[in-house]
Amino acid sequence: MPQLEFGDYAPQIAWLFVSFVVLLLLMWRVALPRIGRVLEERETRIADDLAQAEKLRSDAQSALDSYQAALAEARSKAHTVLAETQAKLDAEAAERRARLDDELTQKSAEAETRIRQAREQALSNVRDVAADVARTTTERLIGVAPDQQASEAATDAAMSRKS
Repeated sequence: MPQLEFGDYAPQIAWLFVSFVVLLLLMWRVALPRIGRVLEERETRIADDLAQAEKLRSDAQSALDSYQAALAEARSKAHTVLAETQAKLDAEAAERRARLDDELTQKSAEAETRIRQAREQALSNVRDVAADVARTTTERLIGVAPDQQASEAATDAAMSRKS
């Protein structure tokens, strides 16, 4: 085996050293700068992406804040409009209620007046009917018809005792 011959060690070590130096120079001058540039580009791209993400996050946060402010303002306006509408409806209901109360009071007074008139008329009719019945009954019982004024006076006297 050629690797085990001690005479070939020196040239092999020399070529190993030469190849190592050539590979080291190639790596140092060619491959490592390319790798460095790729790493720098990647780092720059990551930094730019992070900056853009931060900018978008701040934009989204400001949009969210403005949305929440607009929502709070809209809710406040809605509550105000609701309160105003409720107040208007309450006022209209109170006005209608007052109007209906007035109408009911007026109709009640008119009804009481009509009832009173009907009662007085009924009592007057009862008085007239009672006077006629008394005169007719007296005429049948005793055969003599009393005069109209006497039967009305007797009926009035009888009705005043019952009241």
